[in-house]
Amino acid sequence: MTGRGRGGFTLVELLTALAIIGILLAAGGWHSTAVLQRWQAWRGIQQVLEDCREAQAHAERGGGYVFDGGGLVMARSFLVFDPGARRYTLFDWQDADGDGRPGEGESRRVWSRELPPAVRFGRAAGVDRRACSNQEGAPAADITFGTAAYPPCNGRPCLKFDQQGFSAMGPGAVYLVDGAQAFALTATRPGHFTVCRWDGREWY
Repeated sequence: MTGRGRGGFTLVELLTALAIIGILLAAGGWHSTAVLQRWQAWRGIQQVLEDCREAQAHAERGGGYVFDGGGLVMARSFLVFDPGARRYTLFDWQDADGDGRPGEGESRRVWSRELPPAVRFGRAAGVDRRACSNQEGAPAADITFGTAAYPPCNGRPCLKFDQQGFSAMGPGAVYLVDGAQAFALTATRPGHFTVCRWDGREWY
């Protein structure tokens, strides 16, 4: 090389540039991970909301009474939550034996859904008010819908929809957490759903 300059970079310059690029990528990756986690939590509660509404609509279409074996039998839909598995399942029930009570072999699975990664049924530390209403008192459980010993609930929290899409199990709430954020979905007995978020002091 002669007087007017040089072509290329020294080894030190290349290593410095690579180190700066690595730092920027690492910072960007951390930020992207945080953004993705926040998005997954929001997506999780929206998923549960839409699936509850879908279960409601399904019950309205197929609930009431249906023909089975030449006669009319009662039909209902159950949305059953399995908190440990991070999953919930929609079942159709038809009262095949006519006793008015769900029994073994009378339900069939319609669909099953799993929560997004890193999202689980649960409450953030410090939650001391009931979801969306901000009533005094900590929630009694991660899912406060009623339970039933009979299938398909089998002791798990569930929603039983009638032919109007109303819940026969009473009001309740579903709490979701991703470690940093907490959301909740509440359902009233008439079948209205509300979503809210915990800000560290109250639901809004």
